[in-house]
Amino acid sequence: MVRTLEENYLDLTVEEIYSIIDYSDHVPWPNNFTIEKKIKFLESIRDYFINKEEYEKCARLQAIITNLETGK
Repeated sequence: MVRTLEENYLDLTVEEIYSIIDYSDHVPWPNNFTIEKKIKFLESIRDYFINKEEYEKCARLQAIITNLETGK
């Protein structure tokens, strides 16, 4: 399957976002991101990795989502 430039760019971008989230003790969220917006953003990234069948990343993202939902 030949991938388009846009698909390759999306893959690289999402991987970079994931690496920032996964390897940072403190995620550098934009000031205007509410808890709900953070959760929605992380869910979209998690869903992307579900489609890629990268379940370890999904589990890590879900843990972060759960922490945000519970206030931890």
